[in-house]
Amino acid sequence: MGTTQYTIARLSQDLNTWVLLGVSTLLGIAFLLRLLFGPWRHIPGRFSAKFTGIALRVQSMRGRRVYELDRLHAKYGPIVRIGPDEVSISDWRHLRTIYHAKSGVIKDARFCDPIRMFGQHNIFQMIDPAEHAARRKLSSSPYSLQSIAQLDPIIQKQSLEVICQAGFAKEFTGPTATDDARHLLDLIDGSAAAFMYSASIPFASIRGVGSRLPGPIGASYRAFADWQQVSRDMVDHFLQHSSEETKYLLNPLSQSTDRFLNRKLAHNELVEEAMTYMFAGSGTTSTTLTYILYEIAKPNHRHIQDRLYQEVHGLQEGDITGLRNNEYVNAVIKETMRLHPTIISTLPRLLTEPMQLNNVCVPAGTIVGMQNWIHHRNPVVFPSPESFVPDRWLDATVEMESSLTPFGIGRRNCIGQNLAWQELYWAIDSLMRAGVQLELGVEMGNWEMEKIDRFNIAPRGKRLMLAVTKGGKI
Repeated sequence: MGTTQYTIARLSQDLNTWVLLGVSTLLGIAFLLRLLFGPWRHIPGRFSAKFTGIALRVQSMRGRRVYELDRLHAKYGPIVRIGPDEVSISDWRHLRTIYHAKSGVIKDARFCDPIRMFGQHNIFQMIDPAEHAARRKLSSSPYSLQSIAQLDPIIQKQSLEVICQAGFAKEFTGPTATDDARHLLDLIDGSAAAFMYSASIPFASIRGVGSRLPGPIGASYRAFADWQQVSRDMVDHFLQHSSEETKYLLNPLSQSTDRFLNRKLAHNELVEEAMTYMFAGSGTTSTTLTYILYEIAKPNHRHIQDRLYQEVHGLQEGDITGLRNNEYVNAVIKETMRLHPTIISTLPRLLTEPMQLNNVCVPAGTIVGMQNWIHHRNPVVFPSPESFVPDRWLDATVEMESSLTPFGIGRRNCIGQNLAWQELYWAIDSLMRAGVQLELGVEMGNWEMEKIDRFNIAPRGKRLMLAVTKGGKI
């Protein structure tokens, strides 16, 4: 009797194992068939993309994702499958279809969730349109042109510190001022890679795991933790020293009600937004200025430097309206933003409805995205796309203006773009009035200004060496 019961139990166990194995096999086959013959089968791309996006993740870790995407578009065309459910678009004509859609398109949670600075939602990564609209309305008043004009004394004084002082009533003063400012910028710069690692290695952001990892991964998470502490201290300083009459960028967030939450922001939420402001404002404008200097200092671009000097000196000193309306000053800035956009990574969106792009129907559930570094180099829109030619903007076409997207487009575009333009205008004005001639330093290698794609860009050599000569025409 015991043997019979054992045999029946063993047979039942074996049967359950075979049933489980059979169901798993059928599910696996169904999954593979969906990948191979599902709704994405008509979208071109390399064969491995049907199963995994690991190849692009590897390129992301190397800071070369956008270059790999450029290669794929050159091979497969303007619409390329880059993962099982992910598609990359290079045709600028689809910008508004994707990023200006009123429905059927939302931010991708897999991309946005890792971009939390202090564990809270921030204006950049919010997915819910209503939540984002409320936070943007709460944040936007200090970024109007009229409000930015009130920050001009700060911007003109020390543009490197503008975000910290304009945002948090924080000045770097005293004997360690320069070191303090540089330390903060180093922390922000060192933290940038942590967001990329969190997207590729999700467990690294859990309970301090990343900080304990060796090499550059651990270093980026440790820099991020230090930046969090510095930011908390700066917000505390702001709350102690600000007032309702002072037009700091953080004032509306600390003093007004968020209509989505129906309350004022908590302390951690203020730190979250403060870090978002710093991350968005610390490297982007300075990187644009770096590449402006790089381009006008090239030996074959001396005529651009001369023209810029003439245009600035044709205006009264301190005439921000004249700078803002000067066609050539704007042309130099726009051409720099075209050739060297500070945000070159994909800004992914999730389709909740099918989307027709040319003759391709992209199914719901697809992650789609574009990279301005690629469509800024469209030779049909921008002849000689690899050349730095500010004059092209003096007679710009509608297509040129429409495809230039350094600040994004639609409801999710950069809230701080007026501040960025103002910083660049004053920086160019100060530089051209300094009476110096700029040339590339002889120690600069050709590879040093190659861009590393880590969401925002950074020169691979991490430096720009210039020979600065006082006197002369410039």
